[in-house]
Amino acid sequence: MSLGGVTSIGALLDAAASHPSRTALLHGDRRVTYADLCNESLRTARALAALGVVKGTHVGLLLPNSPLWLFLAFGALRLGAVLVPLNTLSTPRELAHALRHADVHVLVLVARFLRHAYLDTLVELCPALRAAPSPHGLESPEFPTLRHVVVAEGDSLPPGAQALEAVLDGHAAVAAALVSAAMRQCEPADRAAIFFTSGSTALPKGVVHTHDSMLASADNIRDTLGLAPDDVTWGYLPFFFTGGFVAIAMASLAAGASVVLQETFDAGEATRLLQEAGCTVLFGWPHQIQAIIDHPSFDRRRLKIHKGVGANTAWAPAMYPANHQAVGTYGMTESGPMSIATRWDDSPEVRAGCHGRPLPGVELCIVDPESGAARAPGEEGEILLRGRTMMEGYYKTPREECFDRDGFFHTGDRGRVSPDGLLHFLGRLKDVIKTAGVNVAASEIEAILRQHPAVREAYVVAVPHPTRGENPAAFVIPESTVDADELLAFCRERLASYKVPRHVFFRQEHELPAAGSGKVLKQRLQEEAATLVGMS
Repeated sequence: MSLGGVTSIGALLDAAASHPSRTALLHGDRRVTYADLCNESLRTARALAALGVVKGTHVGLLLPNSPLWLFLAFGALRLGAVLVPLNTLSTPRELAHALRHADVHVLVLVARFLRHAYLDTLVELCPALRAAPSPHGLESPEFPTLRHVVVAEGDSLPPGAQALEAVLDGHAAVAAALVSAAMRQCEPADRAAIFFTSGSTALPKGVVHTHDSMLASADNIRDTLGLAPDDVTWGYLPFFFTGGFVAIAMASLAAGASVVLQETFDAGEATRLLQEAGCTVLFGWPHQIQAIIDHPSFDRRRLKIHKGVGANTAWAPAMYPANHQAVGTYGMTESGPMSIATRWDDSPEVRAGCHGRPLPGVELCIVDPESGAARAPGEEGEILLRGRTMMEGYYKTPREECFDRDGFFHTGDRGRVSPDGLLHFLGRLKDVIKTAGVNVAASEIEAILRQHPAVREAYVVAVPHPTRGENPAAFVIPESTVDADELLAFCRERLASYKVPRHVFFRQEHELPAAGSGKVLKQRLQEEAATLVGMS
């Protein structure tokens, strides 16, 4: 179906309810129909409303991919709340920043997931959880907007938290008509979500998307991938990224397709799911796709995969059949995520040879990164984007700091447009490392390294990696004796695992390449690092 008549994300499920018995989600042995998804999101909306959630309330979710994540997300969005998806790989420092910066009012989390004890961490960060007179009396100087902490799958809750089951039981206090009325108050331009991304600053920025930008992006993805009701999408990409929630969940649901959920990545389990669930659509990060291909149980002949992304990658011939309809894409959190792509019905040569054309509602411009002058077809320059699927801006950041005076977003990426209008992405201009599909700010890693008492200065650059794309590598000027293992352990305590440097090189200050101004030349460091790891 087209989303042309849908003006709010909460209404997406109601539009999809025309096929109530069709499978929407598969999670282990659990099958969730479109009717189930619609009904559960409505029940969740009523429960959140009973908790005090209204239009504009910021609702944080710290959960792995599961039906519950989507019930809560769509329930909050039905009320006009602003969804704040939180990264399940966050360290305590990153979680505290996200909660404060995004002004989270209601937080729903699991007590534990993998090696993370989120509830214990939150109690340490927010001592008021222990002292609150009741779950409805939380007041924390550390998190001044936080009023409710709701825990799924947790025991022995502190006085300031409450169990999700009890919250959901309160749905009966709110009539379904109130949720319907709240949905009618949602406008396309209203804020819908704040996604966190690492840009060129030391701490992740909050990317604000509206109902309209997310719906437009989901519809574009549905159309450009040729998604249909009989498709089954592998849904591993985390929902706390736009690639997970918008590109996988919303686009698949807009098509009436099914989503197979996998909470944690395991190549063997992913291979089994792809085969047994009959997945036809593939989204994934390069290193994970390569791990699936390399797994002993992988057999291309047993897969139905023929749609998805990555048509222009080195792994595509091993994953997709010769007559596949996969596409090449370009985008980022700020663009919703996909802004440029080939179409499923383009020729195989086009889909394998470039990153595509601007999707409907998106404008692309290539400019000289220094002067801002427009580049002619075929000339390299910085990629600029504007249009309907773009973010409203960064949260708490003036618009003029997010876009230029013509409304274009400067991606910091380098590319060229061929005479036939096709984008060829060539690399990054910004000091950002793209590792395993995720943008990581080099300055964030540098700031952590500088906190170590034995480090005087640190410079982090990207080094190529055959499956992850890039990895962070650190050049460290020591203040005193320290070894790489100690620094890496220090980083692991303070950074998500994918941000921890994979290589540490020690240097004296005079050994670093520098310009006449004294500025360290990171491009030269990047070239040196590539040589040192054998990837030059």
